[in-house]
Amino acid sequence: MKTYNKYMKRIAKMVPAIGAAALMLTTNSCERRELYVYQDYFKQVELQIDWRHYDRDKVKYPHTPDPSGMTVWFYPTDGRKADHYTTSEVTRYETYLSQGTYEALVIDYSPEEYFKQEFIGMDYANTAKVQSTPAAYQSLEDEPLYGADAFSKALMKKEANGFWTVYNQPEKMASDTTMLNVLTGKYDHYIPYEERDTYQATLTKQVFMMDPLIIPWQMRIRIPIKGIYYLYETKATVAGLADGYFLAEDHTSDDPCLIEADDWEVYVTDTLDVDADRIIGGTGYIAKTFDTWGLRNSLWANYDQLKNRQKWALEMAPPPFFIEAAQNELRVNIAIKLRDRKTVKYFHIDCGNLVQVFGNEYALSVDLRDVLKGDDIPTLPYVEAVNGMDFGGVVIPWKDGKKVDVGF
Repeated sequence: MKTYNKYMKRIAKMVPAIGAAALMLTTNSCERRELYVYQDYFKQVELQIDWRHYDRDKVKYPHTPDPSGMTVWFYPTDGRKADHYTTSEVTRYETYLSQGTYEALVIDYSPEEYFKQEFIGMDYANTAKVQSTPAAYQSLEDEPLYGADAFSKALMKKEANGFWTVYNQPEKMASDTTMLNVLTGKYDHYIPYEERDTYQATLTKQVFMMDPLIIPWQMRIRIPIKGIYYLYETKATVAGLADGYFLAEDHTSDDPCLIEADDWEVYVTDTLDVDADRIIGGTGYIAKTFDTWGLRNSLWANYDQLKNRQKWALEMAPPPFFIEAAQNELRVNIAIKLRDRKTVKYFHIDCGNLVQVFGNEYALSVDLRDVLKGDDIPTLPYVEAVNGMDFGGVVIPWKDGKKVDVGF
């Protein structure tokens, strides 16, 4: 009974407090704050890609098919890693990006689909690079093939194990990059709940055009030869060209590489002398066309024309011009096996100052036919042909340009 009375006294003391609380609730219940929602700001970004320059002949032949896939990178300029997407849709790509400034990069297909080049440093714009992969490692035992001088040129890259690295020629690929100012809004924007719209309505859309260009250049080298009918086979390396290309920064690397260039074409340009029913000598030239990333960046960094390749493609290329800064920075090492199929003659020609640029063809040319004179022209000595054959190469006559099998 004492306990009951004790609790009843406590409850009686609490009644005034409970009444006061109830009074406050009833008097203030008519004042309400409106519910607000957080408003995200993203930008809808659409890339529209025009592949008209995807093929070197696409301008002339517009029905050349586009690639069947592409990869897009978005590089935030605040140092975050890039996001990338591979898609089979090649004419447009749409995504949503948050506040910030980005650089967009597109290439045809995906990095995994290239076999003669690798993509390194792709997480960040300033390191994104495509680079030729090694084709072979030539040991010093290969000296008879290219000659001792081929291994003594400082600009050739030497491996620690004593091997020279020969790199693959790049595969055809196209790329373009553009800066995106994607968002100027804030994240701390709030709107009344009743005034909200759909999420899609809060997004703003920006469209960017991209025109991928072929990155590798085609390079053609022509070298005059005396005694061309003694030639059986030509092997060569070209030293001093760039080993890769920085995709987002649009320039070649400064690291040189050694590219193998075999299977040269043979052209005959004069009337042959005949002595005792035996063909003697003959003059002509050998030629090779191959793909390369181009000259190292430092060699043509001062040529403003090269910074406008996009303009060349879309408008008009400048007349052909020489990259004179490449003096003694490009070397062709030639090993010519003669028609006896055992004698090998070596020639090493520095020709960097003769690199000519043809902007409308994405082509580089080194033509030594009218440059080398007298004893500077590679000359092949007379040797007896194997098995009594007069000569043993594939010769392309100068008149009609068709290949003719001779002496096989």
